[in-house]
Amino acid sequence: MNRDFLPNFKYIFVNPFFITRRFLFLYIQKLSVHIRKGKLLDIGCGTKPYQSFFQDSEYVGMDYAHGINSTNPVADVFYDGKNFPFKANTFDYFLATEVLEHVFNPDEFILEIKRVLKKGGIGIVTVPFVWDEHEIPYDFARYSSFGIKAILERNGFEILEQYKTGNFILTLGQLFCTYLYYIFSRKRFIYKVSLPLIFAPIQILTLLLSKLLPENHGFYLDNILLVKKK
Repeated sequence: MNRDFLPNFKYIFVNPFFITRRFLFLYIQKLSVHIRKGKLLDIGCGTKPYQSFFQDSEYVGMDYAHGINSTNPVADVFYDGKNFPFKANTFDYFLATEVLEHVFNPDEFILEIKRVLKKGGIGIVTVPFVWDEHEIPYDFARYSSFGIKAILERNGFEILEQYKTGNFILTLGQLFCTYLYYIFSRKRFIYKVSLPLIFAPIQILTLLLSKLLPENHGFYLDNILLVKKK
């Protein structure tokens, strides 16, 4: 697995986005127990960072057929932006992590997920609430906990579990690291040196402060949902 996605604390010294990656990893791992034997579609699979959680499933990775994802060497199939290349009721499960913010027509997209999913099928969905623009120009939305719940429910999904990752302090600390990343990553040597000397101390301090100061979950990093097709 790509170390950028691993939650072990030693990776805080090499990953400027450790905080957000750690919480995504842990929540997806927690919800993965609901996905057992069957056929699973990883939508917007990228490098398939969570595939190891689903060893009992027949795992199919699908990515977008345009832009930087069109040459993804680990994707099994590609999506043309309109129709998933599968018959109705093909999959028992699906995974869509950090994908919906890149979809211009989310209702149509979610209905495609519903179409290829069997009745009662289970899925894990994650979307950012606070994050910088990325994969430009294919970055179209951010979702509150209420917004993502509403859009999934109106397109035929039941929300089984829902979580927020991070809190006010964790989000501020991670955003500050993101800001510094754009400054230091311009020079490879400076960036490599800054990982243990600047990014790691900031993230460690952020994690400590998040434990010591009063929590506020109105400002957070990601929404994580476990959903079921009605």
